[in-house]
Amino acid sequence: MNKDTARKIADGLTWARIWSAVPITVLAWYQLKWWVFALYIAAALTDLFDGIFARRASPPASDVDLDGLADLFLSVMTLLWLWLLIPGFFPKYWLPYLPVLVMLELYVISARIRYPDLHVPHLAYGRWAMALFFFLLPVLIVWHDVPWFVHLVFIAGTAGKIQLCWAVNDLVKQQPAGETKS
Repeated sequence: MNKDTARKIADGLTWARIWSAVPITVLAWYQLKWWVFALYIAAALTDLFDGIFARRASPPASDVDLDGLADLFLSVMTLLWLWLLIPGFFPKYWLPYLPVLVMLELYVISARIRYPDLHVPHLAYGRWAMALFFFLLPVLIVWHDVPWFVHLVFIAGTAGKIQLCWAVNDLVKQQPAGETKS
C-alpha cells in the first residue's frame, strides 16, 4: 500500500470516530446501552486502526493533530455518555479528577494556541491511559459500578495528562522568545 492511500485511510478512520459521536449520543439519550456499547467499541477500533495506518502513511497535509483532537473530543463525549447512561456517576466520582483534568487540558490547549508550531507529543503512557479510559464506559455498561476500576482509570488518566503537560512545558521552554501568537 502506498503512503498516500494509508494517509487517506487513517484520516477517514479518524473522521469516522469523530462522526460516530452523533449516533452514540442519540442512543445514549434514549438509554439504549447495548447499542451504545456496540458503536462505542466500533469507534474505539477506528482509533486502533487509524494508528496502524498512520504509522505507514505519508505525513499529514496540515499541522493539525487530527487524531489528538479526535481523542480529546471522544473523551469529552464519553463523559457526556457516562452522565446520560450511568445514574449517580458524576456526584460519586467527579472530585478531584474532573477539575484537575480540565485544568491540565486547558494548559495544553493554551500552549497550542500560543505556539501554533508546537507539536504536542503522543507519549506511550498517555496512549495506554487513553486506551484504559476508553474501557471505562463498556465496563460500566456490562458490570455497572466498579469503584476500584473507575478510580484506576481516573488516576491513570490524570497521571498521563500530568506527563503530557510536563512534556509540553519542556517544549514551550525551548521556544524562542517572542514566538507567541498575538
